[in-house]
Formats: sequence, structure tokens, C-alpha cells
Amino acid sequence: MKTTLFWLGILIPLCLGTAAETVYTKRANNYVREGPGAYFQLVAVVPENTSVTVQQRKGGWMNVRLSNKKKGWMSENSLTAALSADARATPLEKVWSSPKASRAGVSAAIRGFAEKRDDTPPGSIDPVLKNATKTFTDASLSAFRKPVEQNKKKLAGELSMDDLDLGPMAYDAGIAEQQVGLGIAARLGTKGFVANKGLVEYANLICATLAANSPAYDWDFTVFIINDPTMNGFALPGGYVFLTLGAVQMCSDEAELASIIAHEMAHVIRRHGLQEMTKRTVSVKADEAFNELEEEVGPKSEDEAELDEMMRQMYESIVSPRLYDYELEADRVATVLLAETGYDPFGLVRTAQKAARIPKERPALFDPNYMAPDNLSNRAMKTEQFVNEHFRDKTSGARLRERFASATAGIR
Repeated sequence: MKTTLFWLGILIPLCLGTAAETVYTKRANNYVREGPGAYFQLVAVVPENTSVTVQQRKGGWMNVRLSNKKKGWMSENSLTAALSADARATPLEKVWSSPKASRAGVSAAIRGFAEKRDDTPPGSIDPVLKNATKTFTDASLSAFRKPVEQNKKKLAGELSMDDLDLGPMAYDAGIAEQQVGLGIAARLGTKGFVANKGLVEYANLICATLAANSPAYDWDFTVFIINDPTMNGFALPGGYVFLTLGAVQMCSDEAELASIIAHEMAHVIRRHGLQEMTKRTVSVKADEAFNELEEEVGPKSEDEAELDEMMRQMYESIVSPRLYDYELEADRVATVLLAETGYDPFGLVRTAQKAARIPKERPALFDPNYMAPDNLSNRAMKTEQFVNEHFRDKTSGARLRERFASATAGIR
């Protein structure tokens, strides 16, 4: 009898811990993935106010079942415990299902918007889609993360994202925002992508490691490396991060390369590229209905004309010197992101100091002084002060020089 009671005492809590729970989607587009990570393939994209049943939790991810029996993983960022009083559930027949829900399918749908325009910026979207494909596996990413994240405890408690007092740091890009980013990516890609697949995978493994340890853990950021010898980086709406070959070659260890990627990710998460056009962004309605993604191409609408103008303005702002305040904020966010991941936050100090020594020369298309050239020295100084103030131990974060040297050997 005691034995029976003993096992009942164990089984009851287990059952309670795995009890089904109904929650609701809260974003315009909510992604259901094959596994608990932003890099997993999409299973479906569902609209807001859709009820889902939670079957399992893993970190910030929930394994869910839709009412049409589809299963997958969704992030807590896209779910809420209860509908608001005036909310109305969206019919589940509007689920955007695989294979259309694959990254390529989503990008192709976005491309459909972009290619409606007769004044789309020059450049082809196809190379961008091709180079956006992730080649690493869940197992390879897990192995990659270990030597970095084992340093998290050493850096824990020094400084958190909440300490920066910047408000919510989760990231969610609607179809319109992704469309703008893809259009600009096509223009930037005219320089040509680096063909070294191992190097590109390495940069994306770093990015995925940073993203997994950030509030924007559920967004699929992608790093591209373009064939340009200058030191530069660009953050595009939708999570497209462009680095020049010169930026990678400037680095001396993995923490330094991670600092550049984290800085660009911070620009995306904080939406610096869109903040100057807030009023225009608010008026765009391209996200309102999923079926718009598959409609026949018709006359250009007022919304599409606004997107055209946004794309032009965004491109000009991205290849021109950025606002100094945005740079300082991106540096602070990047510092915390490096530390919370386990990377040496002083990697950002070293890259800032190197950037400050770049000659003030402007090539035909890309500006190597994109980080406000007149303020580079001041920015490097402020970065050093900030990191020294909050992270005094210069040996507690991962630098991984040998792994970096091996991954970048082909470009030295």
C-alpha cells in the first residue's frame, strides 16, 4: 500500500506538470516551427487570436497543437494566456501552411510584393534567398554554443537588458518590414556574396548563439558576408545582417566578430532604421490579411507606394552615416548581449577602437565610416568606459581565438 501511494505521489505532480493548457496568439503573424529554435523550419504561420493547446515547455518555447491537428513549437513572445474582452478569434482556415510557411516560401511571398514594383532598387532577390538558407543542424549549433555559454555564470549579474531601461526588447517584423529589408538586401547584394560557405555558416552560428540568448530569441536573424574590403556592417529590417569581408578580416577572435554581429542585431531589435519613418510605418496595412500574399498582381496600391518610398529612404539612410545616439544605444545593447551569451564584452571595445582608426575614405557605393565618422573616436571611448564600468573582469568571457582562426583561415 505504501508503495502504491509512493508512486501515486510521483505520478500526480507529473500529470499536473504536463496538463494541456489553452493559450492564444497575439501577433499579426505567429510562427509554428519544427523545433524549439528560430532556425528550425516553419510548419505554419497563424494569425492573431488563434487558440492553441500547449503540450510541453522548453525554455521560452512551447510545443503546441492547433485545432486542425498540426503540431509544432511557438515562442512565449507570441502567446498570451487569455483573449482581451474585445478580441475576436480568426478562422483557422487562414493558417499559412507548409511548404508555403518555409523560410523560402515566406521570402518568396515577400518577393511577390517587391517585384510588383516597376521602380524596385537594382539587384536580384534570388541570390539573397539562396544565401539566406541555413546549413547548420540543431546538433551542430548545440555543440557550437557550449564553449561560449559555459562562461555565462561568470558574467551573470553584472548588467542585464532590463538595466538599460529601453523597454521591451522582443522583436517581431511584419510582412511589410521584411519586404523593405529584402528589397534593400537585393541592392546591397550587388557587391557579390562571399563564396566561402564554411565562413558564412560560422558567422550564422555566432548569430544564432547570440539570438538564442537574447529577448529576440524567436526571430530568425541571417548574416550575409559581401565581397568588399572595407570595414562595414548593415542592419536591415526583418533581421538581415550584412558584413563586409573587411569587417571579418579586421577581427582577431570570435568575440570581436560576435561584437560586430551583436551591434548590428541591436540596430534591428531596436528598429533604428525604421524609427525615422514611424508615421509612414504605422499607415502600412500589408500585414492585415494572409491571403494578400497570394493575390494576383494588380495596380500598385497606396500602401505599396508607401513601401516603395520607405525602401528608397531606408536604403539611403543605411549606406549613409548613422545617428550617433543610435550607435551608442546599439553598443550598450550589444555589450549586454555579448555578456549574457558568454562572450567577452571587451570584444566590442577592441572592434570600436579598430573602427576609430579607419581612414576617412568613401568608395563609390559603401561608406566605411557608416558609424558617424566625426564621432568614431568618442564612441570608442564611451564604449570602453561603459564596458569597464560594468564588466571589470577582462578574462571572464569567451574569446575563442583558435576556433576563429580556423574558421577564417581561407580569407587571410
